[in-house]
Amino acid sequence: MLNIFLIFLYIGSIAFGGGWAVVGIIKDLMINQNYMSINEFKEILAVAQLTPGPIAVNMATYIGYKYYGLAGAILNTFFLVLPPILIILAYNILRNKINIKKDSLINSLKLGTAVLIFLTLYSLGSQFIINFDVRAIIIIFVTFILLVKTKIDPIFFIIGTGFLAILVL
Repeated sequence: MLNIFLIFLYIGSIAFGGGWAVVGIIKDLMINQNYMSINEFKEILAVAQLTPGPIAVNMATYIGYKYYGLAGAILNTFFLVLPPILIILAYNILRNKINIKKDSLINSLKLGTAVLIFLTLYSLGSQFIINFDVRAIIIIFVTFILLVKTKIDPIFFIIGTGFLAILVL
């Protein structure tokens, strides 16, 4: 039982850049540790996207709940957010005592975040390319064009493409 919480403690310790930068790490660790298959991961990712809040926190909560119920959801979420909270507390305590070039730090974190997001997109995208479906490509392309060229609220595209995918795919 403790192993899954330690995994999310580890994820919270090494992941920078927000939810999508963390999704790839969650995917790799959960699948490599045999907690879930790629299809289960896709389902959890879909649920995490539909619920309000940060995607990584939603995934941690869902995974904890799936394996250990309400206590697991609370503990998994706690262990994911504990390292960033400790880092922020340490930063606030030490910021006036240590002279850090803030611009250099921010730029390096931006680069690291961009790399993590790219790796996540590559990891998830490679599965999409393997399971190539022309209809899905058309739906994505048309949705993207409509999203860019119109002022329609994105929530309507999310709901509409969900229903369209159920009907067509």
